[in-house]
Amino acid sequence: MERILDATAQLLGQMPVDKITTAAIAETAGVPIGSVYQYFPNKLSVLAQLARRVMEKVDSTTASLIAEDFGVLPWHQAIDRAVDATIEGYARQPGYVQLLLSIRPTPEFREITDESNDRVAAMMALHPALQAVIPPDRIELVTRAAIKAVNALQDWALSIHDPKLAAQIIQEMKTLLKGYLAVYMGEPDSRHKSQ
Repeated sequence: MERILDATAQLLGQMPVDKITTAAIAETAGVPIGSVYQYFPNKLSVLAQLARRVMEKVDSTTASLIAEDFGVLPWHQAIDRAVDATIEGYARQPGYVQLLLSIRPTPEFREITDESNDRVAAMMALHPALQAVIPPDRIELVTRAAIKAVNALQDWALSIHDPKLAAQIIQEMKTLLKGYLAVYMGEPDSRHKSQ
């Protein structure tokens, strides 16, 4: 299965996604086409599994970075590093942007994205600074909302070809994420008066 996914990633770096066929994937992987269909019913399922693999890899890298930052960096600096690592991780994956744009509207991709968002939110929820001020019964909701809110900006930054604008969007991601979490990092007595 990994050879099939590797071949698909290679093809995404060489041609538009609509030109990729299961036959081309099989040929590039050096396997019979039946082997592709043994694991995947169609091209969309191959693309979805490749997206899952990329997201899991980037999430793992981000998790390692967050773990390194626990107790070392203030929460806002840890957020900056995590955002940068995530963007760089996706940008380094061959054909990921094309993959993102081609399957974004599908239910399969939404499910994969939700899984990734949940993983990243769970990692954020472990940060001691956030745990110190966000009530335990709300921290999961707060971190998930934060991740979902910046997801659209992340996709936008990854999908444009203007590096200057991409850098500005990434800065806005950080501002949005830190601004939202800053609401909870304020004075403990005034945090939840309106709730």
